[in-house]
Amino acid sequence: MKPYLRAAVVAAALSLSAVVHGQTLTLEDAVARAIGASPQGAANAARVDVLTAARAGADTRPPASIDVLAENFGVGGDDLNRQIQIGATYSQRIERGGKRAARVAAADADLDVARAEAVVRRLDVATAVQRLYVEVQATEAAIGIARERVAIAEQLAREVGRRVAEARDPLFAGTRARTQLAEAKVDLELAEHARDAAMKRLASLWGGDAAGMTVTADRFLVLDPSAGPLQPAAADLAIFEARRRRAAAGLTLQQAGARTDPTWTAGPRYIGTGDVAVVAGVSLPLANRGLNRANIARAEAEARQVEADLAVERFQRTQAIALAAEKVEETRHEVEAIRDRVVPGAQRTLAEVRAGYNRGGFTFLDVSTAQIALHEARARMVRVAARHHEARVELDRLTGRFGAFAQGTQ
Repeated sequence: MKPYLRAAVVAAALSLSAVVHGQTLTLEDAVARAIGASPQGAANAARVDVLTAARAGADTRPPASIDVLAENFGVGGDDLNRQIQIGATYSQRIERGGKRAARVAAADADLDVARAEAVVRRLDVATAVQRLYVEVQATEAAIGIARERVAIAEQLAREVGRRVAEARDPLFAGTRARTQLAEAKVDLELAEHARDAAMKRLASLWGGDAAGMTVTADRFLVLDPSAGPLQPAAADLAIFEARRRRAAAGLTLQQAGARTDPTWTAGPRYIGTGDVAVVAGVSLPLANRGLNRANIARAEAEARQVEADLAVERFQRTQAIALAAEKVEETRHEVEAIRDRVVPGAQRTLAEVRAGYNRGGFTFLDVSTAQIALHEARARMVRVAARHHEARVELDRLTGRFGAFAQGTQ
């Protein structure tokens, strides 16, 4: 089909006004508004604050302690009083094995997981916006189809009215033509109502007012093939990468915990004789090797589980992307076939039947049948185009179309 004919078909199918009244809402604007208004932003910020405070706590040394002890108090005369001892000791546990650094690394990994999950939640919001945006575009296209149907029905009603007035057609033909025009106008009203309702649902994602807001649907039937090799969204895999780092940090922490920490104590001691002494000591707890080995084994198993989960996620997402891409291509070919072959044929059929009807060669039923066939072809084209864009929404989510945008709103 020649390019100028294709453009004419698209323009006729959509019949969108070149002048846009009110505010034109792009998909990117809608996504930005929804993400900005989502309470998930505050929830994510609170979670990050909690983990940041936990990291600050992890980056501290063990608390020291001061102990005061009095001994040999009693009733027994001066000999016992000379044996009274009062001591104060300062104790500090010394961490070994890099425990503090391991705790900080684990806390940093928790922050990475939280941030990665926040990006995925923003991607889910973008997907919800995109689905409703496609719904609005589909209803806009349906309005274009309904307007074309009304225009054709009005022309046909005038033609039939003229023939009825000339007694060339029976009265019921005029009644039937007016009824079809009324049906077309009702369908146009319903299509406009569906568009307004879809716009309200879209604006509700950020608590906005849909009044005076429009979306562009001029490229609703201009479908582009899927680009090159498609990969799973980096944001989804980033969660597993962050969990992998968290598992590695947990293993390091358990390995560091296998080393026992000595506690040093020192302080003065007052003796009843008037002498003052200095006492010092060190304590080293005995290691629970069985518990240490169990904790390390658990951490190693958790790391292997994360690796296995990542492999499963890659496999499943690769399959899902392939299926979604196939659905996108399948619906694209169907839309193009209807747009380039079925609709032009139905248009020519209606034009030829109307011309023959005006010459007396066809009946009103023939014209009505051709008109209905053209409307059904256009309506089918819009329905398939809606399925195409819905499939592309799924593909965009799997491949992370708005990944960079979601990262930039952190």
